[in-house]
Amino acid sequence: MQLSKKFRFLAASILTLQLMAPTAANAEEQSDNIAPSWVVQADYLALGDSLAQGINELGILGLGYTDFVAQALQHEGFLASYNKGFAMSGYATTNILTDIHNNVEKVVTGFGYTSEQVKLRDAIKNAEIITLTAGANDLLPILKESQQTGINTAAIIKTTKEAVTNIGTILTEIKKLNPQAEVYVMGYYNSFPYYEEKLQAQFKVLLATLNSTLKSTVEKAGATFVPTYDIVAKDVPSYLPNPENIHLSEAGYLAVANEAFLPIMKKSPLWDVSKAINVNIKDQTTVEVHWQAATDNVGVANYHVYVNDQLTSTVDALTTSITLDKLTENTAYHVAVKAVDAAGNESVQSPEVTFTTKGAISFTDIDKHWAKEYIQQAAATGIMNGYPDGTFRPEHQVTRVQAAAILVRSLGLTTHEQAPFADIANYDAKTKSEIAAAYAHGLIKGTADGKFNPAQPVTRAQLALMLYRAYEQQVNQPSIATGSELPFTDIASYDAETQQAIKMLYELGIVTGDGKKYLPAAPTKRSEAAKILVNISQLITQ
Repeated sequence: MQLSKKFRFLAASILTLQLMAPTAANAEEQSDNIAPSWVVQADYLALGDSLAQGINELGILGLGYTDFVAQALQHEGFLASYNKGFAMSGYATTNILTDIHNNVEKVVTGFGYTSEQVKLRDAIKNAEIITLTAGANDLLPILKESQQTGINTAAIIKTTKEAVTNIGTILTEIKKLNPQAEVYVMGYYNSFPYYEEKLQAQFKVLLATLNSTLKSTVEKAGATFVPTYDIVAKDVPSYLPNPENIHLSEAGYLAVANEAFLPIMKKSPLWDVSKAINVNIKDQTTVEVHWQAATDNVGVANYHVYVNDQLTSTVDALTTSITLDKLTENTAYHVAVKAVDAAGNESVQSPEVTFTTKGAISFTDIDKHWAKEYIQQAAATGIMNGYPDGTFRPEHQVTRVQAAAILVRSLGLTTHEQAPFADIANYDAKTKSEIAAAYAHGLIKGTADGKFNPAQPVTRAQLALMLYRAYEQQVNQPSIATGSELPFTDIASYDAETQQAIKMLYELGIVTGDGKKYLPAAPTKRSEAAKILVNISQLITQ
């Protein structure tokens, strides 16, 4: 049904008010109702025919599926703007293509735009989300005629092929203008459910083929096909109440929005906030939760921290981390952080994370060992592991490759480079990548002859040097030792960097030595490494 220019302008004005675009009188009040958010606020452009425009079963412009999608996404803080001004009643696929090629300018129907009109190619370039509904008007004349003359299969196949080809071209044009846009194409529902049963059977076969062809074309173009056939078919009296009109009722459009489009669109990586939060498990009963700051139009006032759906803490807007202690060992927890603005609005889409605290770790050979506590902490935090037989072997020596790997894992270091050492070829890819990361980040340097000597025990001096370099790398500043004298009499022959490393560890209380000796050439035992690594890790992560 073609609407007059005057009626379209009036309907667009009314619709803009329905879509909650604030007037001068209520702009401030409307602004306060926008909830804080972590998501990217997207621009949404709706293209297509009368279904995208929102013509209802009475042939009157109202709220269509695109409007309900926009309202829902705006309510959850997902949208910055929405425009369905280029969706026009009576449009066939050729009309949409012509508009794109001619870069037509039309009145904005929606919200979030600063100008009253916008050109189509600009709107496409600026949109993160685009929906397309097209092809029905290409087929309608033939389908309506079939009620009197019977289904003209050849004509339908020819027209369908042309329409789907045009849709493919539309999607190609959109991707040329905006390769990053997420495009959702509406599938076809049975627009003639009141036709006689004989025709219905044929329609179902044709629609299944048409939707299958459209889906293939859409996905090949890098867009997303959105099926609607089953949704409309499950309640035809409510969703298609007028036998003389193919358009959905408001209830039908709402169902298409809620059951077809929104479940797919909300899975968009645009709104994935899972990376905005992370957990650092300190020990069996303590974790640190960190999150990115949220954004809000009037400013975030504070954050609510929920543990297992219970509000446990409220922190100010400048705080983006919290320590949760006294947790239960080996227990699953779910943490969600919600931002709250000055008006009391709480974020809808908020970062959340699920984790399980570590259970108490016990090895069969450390019960009476002096380093038992350090060994358990090292194992609980993943710094060091035990052996498959349940032992830790605290008196065994740590090799150079083990020391490098432990440091790399505990600091989360990675690299795409390769280590230059000639004697690591027999190690597996994972170990070689850990050695490469230790080398790339300056923790190790190898020997003068280009070897790493991975299987040799790491001496106490070598481990001190690795830790010294790791500490400086993590805190991003050089370690400044005091002028106090070291009690050790056996490190004078070592170079200045090694002496500085030992001095740093001594002044930090990480090593004490053996009386007046540090024993720098002695191999490092696993128990000694556990103590040193636990202490240095706590300093680095403070």
